[in-house]
Amino acid sequence: MPHKRVPRVRAPLEVRLSRATIAAFAVFLMGRTFAHYLQEGVAHRVAALVLAAAVVVLYVLAACTTPDPRRRRWLLGTMALLVYLPLPLLGEWWAASGVLLAAAVLGLLPRPRSLLAFVAVVLAEAVKAALLGDDLAEVLSWTLTVAVAAVLLAGLTHFAETARVLYATRANLASAMVSAERARATRKLEAVLGSRLDAIAAQGRRVLTGTDDETVRNELNHLLDMAREAQRETRGFAHREQQSPSKATNHTK
Repeated sequence: MPHKRVPRVRAPLEVRLSRATIAAFAVFLMGRTFAHYLQEGVAHRVAALVLAAAVVVLYVLAACTTPDPRRRRWLLGTMALLVYLPLPLLGEWWAASGVLLAAAVLGLLPRPRSLLAFVAVVLAEAVKAALLGDDLAEVLSWTLTVAVAAVLLAGLTHFAETARVLYATRANLASAMVSAERARATRKLEAVLGSRLDAIAAQGRRVLTGTDDETVRNELNHLLDMAREAQRETRGFAHREQQSPSKATNHTK
């Protein structure tokens, strides 16, 4: 049988705004890089702009989608390749992409690996700046710039993930409350219907023992059978409702 797709709803406004802020800040961090390569030759320009857009898109995908450790490791690995391999071809202006990599490892990896990876990327950025010919003051300035910008972007990423988890938790709690209320109402309905059906059955048996009319006895037996069947169906329905797992109604994208 084909599996039914679980209906999805749009993420809450706060989650969408935080994700939009992440994307906007990532583009802002790469803005001067985009502007620089727009002035280059056609081949150089196209390669640089495509790679820069790929780094931004990879970060946004990793930061704004449902957390999957395997998928995130793949995205981070691809980002690392895009940040360091094109550097000899694209020159020092490509160094800005290291900010996104530092923010990615800090904001997306679990601790303590995130801190170790962040320190490694920051040190790599310092070495990269020295190899590109910067003096000590410029190396320190660039290293501090990478660290501060990455911390800000990683903070936005954590905020977006926290907002998503909070809304998902609230949806699960609401679903659990609805399920508990449904179970309580089902138990109450079973008790009310069961007592009424028991009373009907008892009354029918008393009437049945007090009459000799065959037609009346047949009708009463038929009514008693219907009452017993209704009791079984009511109890079966109540049991199924109480045993059924809670179903989430909202899935935040």
